[in-house]
Amino acid sequence: MENLLPLFLIIPIIGLLISLFFSDVKEKIISTTVIFTMGLYVLFSFSFTIYWLIKSSEALNIKEISLYSSNNYNFFIDFYFDKITAVYLLFSGVLSYLIAVYSRVYLHKEPGYKRFFTTFLLFFLSIQIIVLSGNFETLFIGWEILGVSSFLLIAFYRHRYLPVRNGLKVFSIYRVADLGILLTMWLSHHLWHQNITFEQLNNTPLVSEHLSEHTEIGILISLAILVAACVKSAQFPFSSWLPRAMEGPTPSSAIFYGSIAAHIGVFLLLRTAPFWQQFIAIKITVICIGTITAIMATVSSKVQYSAKAQIAYSSVAQIGIIFIEVALGFETIALFHLVSNAFLRSYQLLISPSMVTYYIREQFYNFVPYKKKNTPKWLQKWETTLYVIGLNEWKLDQILYIYFWNPIKKIGVLLTKLQPKPYVHVILAVLPISLLCISNFAGSSIVTHNILPILFASTGLLLVIRTFSERKNAKLACIMLSFNHLWILLAVTFNDKVSINHAFIYLLGVIVSSILGLVVLQQLSKKATFNLNDFYGLAFQQKQPAFLFLLCTLGLMGFPITTTFLGEDLLFTHIHEHQITLALLISFNFVLSGISLMRIYARIFMGPVKNSNISTARRSS
Repeated sequence: MENLLPLFLIIPIIGLLISLFFSDVKEKIISTTVIFTMGLYVLFSFSFTIYWLIKSSEALNIKEISLYSSNNYNFFIDFYFDKITAVYLLFSGVLSYLIAVYSRVYLHKEPGYKRFFTTFLLFFLSIQIIVLSGNFETLFIGWEILGVSSFLLIAFYRHRYLPVRNGLKVFSIYRVADLGILLTMWLSHHLWHQNITFEQLNNTPLVSEHLSEHTEIGILISLAILVAACVKSAQFPFSSWLPRAMEGPTPSSAIFYGSIAAHIGVFLLLRTAPFWQQFIAIKITVICIGTITAIMATVSSKVQYSAKAQIAYSSVAQIGIIFIEVALGFETIALFHLVSNAFLRSYQLLISPSMVTYYIREQFYNFVPYKKKNTPKWLQKWETTLYVIGLNEWKLDQILYIYFWNPIKKIGVLLTKLQPKPYVHVILAVLPISLLCISNFAGSSIVTHNILPILFASTGLLLVIRTFSERKNAKLACIMLSFNHLWILLAVTFNDKVSINHAFIYLLGVIVSSILGLVVLQQLSKKATFNLNDFYGLAFQQKQPAFLFLLCTLGLMGFPITTTFLGEDLLFTHIHEHQITLALLISFNFVLSGISLMRIYARIFMGPVKNSNISTARRSS
C-alpha cells in the first residue's frame, strides 16, 4: 500500500499540467479537467482509506526520494499515512470537489478563469504535500507552496488595490510561520542528529530519552512549532489575517480560508503532539492561546459588518476550541470538530452572497425599528466597550504594526536617507566575495567564530531592511537582495567551514534567479519608467515577463523550484545549537527578504492599472 501514496500527489499534478495547455477562453474544458481531477482524487482517496481500514489500519511510512546526502545529513522526501492523514485527505478532497463544481458557474466569464483553477490546483497540491509529509523537510515544501498560492488567490482580482494589499499582508504573516518551521528544522538537526520523521516522533520512549538530556532544545522546538501553528490557524495574536484573506473570490474563501488552510495549524499540532505534549508548560500555553482566541474572536464575529468577516472570526473561535482539545489529548474529538467546522464554514461562505441579497431585500419590505431595552448603565457601558473593541478587532493589526513592522520601516527609512555613492554599493557587492575567498585561510579565534558571523549576518539583514523600505529603484532593490545571500553564506562560512558543494547548491538558484530577474526589469525599463511608490499592473500587458519575474522572485526567496531551497537547510546545519542569535538573524533575513521580493513583484505587475479601460477604485475595493 505504501507504493500508492504518491498517487495522492500525482493526480492533482497531472490535472494541473493538463489545464496549462488550454487557453483562457476554453472555460468548459478547463473546468471539466479540474472537476474530473478532483472527482478522481476523491474516488481514489475513499478507496484507499477503506482498503487501509480493512487491511490493518496501521501507519504507513515511505521514504520516497533522497535529494542530497552528506556525512550525517540526508535531505529526503518522506510520506506518512495514519488516521490524521486520512481525515485531512478525505475532507479536503470532498470540499475541493464541491468547490470546483461551484466555481465552474460562479466564475463564468471572469477574467482570470484559467488562472483561478490553476492556482486552485496548486493550492490543493500544497495541502496534500503538507498532510502526507513524513518529516519536516517534506512538510516545508508544501508549506512554502501554500504561502505563495495563498497570496495569488487572495490577490486574484489583481487590478484592485485592496486585494493586492491584503494578499501582501497575509503573505507577510505567513512568512512568520516559515520562521517557526525553519527554526524547528534547525533545532531538530541538533536534537536528533538526523532528519527526524514523524513516525519516529510517535516512538514515546525515543522522544523521552532525547528530551531528558536536551530539555531546553525540546522547549524551543515546541515553541517554534506553536508559533507556526498559531500563524497558519489565525490564533492569537495573529487572528486578524483571516478576514483579510476573504478579499479573494468566494470559492477560494470558502474552501481554503474558511475550511482547509485555516486548519493546517491544527494539523501541525496533531502531527507533532507526541513531542510537545511532553512539556506541561507548552500544553498550558496552547490551552491559554486557544481560550483567549475563542473569546476574542467570538466578540469580534458578533459585530463585524461584513458577512465574510463574521464567518472568518466564527471559524477562528472554533479553531481556538480545537487547540484546547488537542492540548488536552482529545485527538478524535478534535478531528471530528475540525471536519464539522470546515464543512459548516464552507457552506456559510458559499451562501453568503445570496443571504446578503436576501437581508437587503428584507430591510425594505419587513423593516422593524430597534426597541431600546431598559438595561443598567454599567451593563450598557460594558456592551458598548465590547462592541467597539470587537469592531476594531482588538487592534491586533495595529499592535503588529507598532511593535513589529514599524520599527523595521523606521530603520529602513534611516538607511535610505544615507544615499551612499555608487562605489559604496560596489564595495558591498565585492567585499563578501573577497572575504569568501580568504575564509579558508582564517584562523580559529573568538573573533572569527563568535563576532564575525554575527557581524556579517547583521550586515545582510540591514541590506534587506534597506530594500524593504526602497521606494524608487526596483533594480537596485533586487541587486541588494541578491548580494544579501553572499553575506549570509559568509556569516555561516566563518562560523563553520562550508564545503564548496554546499555553497554551490545554495548560490546556484540565487545566481540564476537574480540574473534572469534583472534582465526582465531591464527590458521593462526600456518601455516605461516605474518605481516602487505606486502600482503599475503590468501583468495585464506583459504576461510572460510577469510570469518569469514571479519565478525569479520565488527562486530568490528559496522557493522549492531551485537548489536554494535545499541550500537554506544545508546552511542551518552549520549553525551550532547554542548560536540562537545567529540562527534568528539568518531566519529573519530569509523571512523579510521574501516579503520584500513579493512586494516588488506586486508593485510592478499587480494593482490598479494605469492608462487602461479597467475601471477600479484606487484606495478601496
